[in-house]
Amino acid sequence: MDIEQDLTIRNFKIARNLSHGKYKLSEIFTGLEESPAIVGLCGGEREVNKLRNLDVEITDDVKYMRVRDTDGRLLIGPKYLRRGRKEFIYLDLIHELTHVKQLRQGHDIYNPRYNYVERPTELEAFANAVAEARRIRLSNVEIYEYLRVDWISELELEELAKKLDVTSPQK
Repeated sequence: MDIEQDLTIRNFKIARNLSHGKYKLSEIFTGLEESPAIVGLCGGEREVNKLRNLDVEITDDVKYMRVRDTDGRLLIGPKYLRRGRKEFIYLDLIHELTHVKQLRQGHDIYNPRYNYVERPTELEAFANAVAEARRIRLSNVEIYEYLRVDWISELELEELAKKLDVTSPQK
């Protein structure tokens, strides 16, 4: 484990016991300014400071995390916030903050013309998360498991992993 990775994950803190409701990103997550991936996504440290005020809602309406396309609010499931693996929550933030950026650039982040694993906005968000997973030295098996989500089949998972150059543990 290299020092940069250790500091990024060690400095990333999650307020896990918050109740349902509305918050600012900085009330739930700290240490984001230590993340090269997030600083890069935001376009610099000054922009990361603006990100602290992103609206977040802890709600049972989602199981994990997603961005509401109507207003750019980050939605987080309370069980995931309490029990999710720290590294995966961190990677999900990178994934979802990619969607926030895309939304602000005028992209339809949930364009129904595309299958989930073919949607350009999803591929970009997953690519950003996978690049960071590699930088923080998650194993290929861990990265593959990160890509596993409830709403895609095993075949779609294989397809997604292949597009992101993540080797299936079965191969």
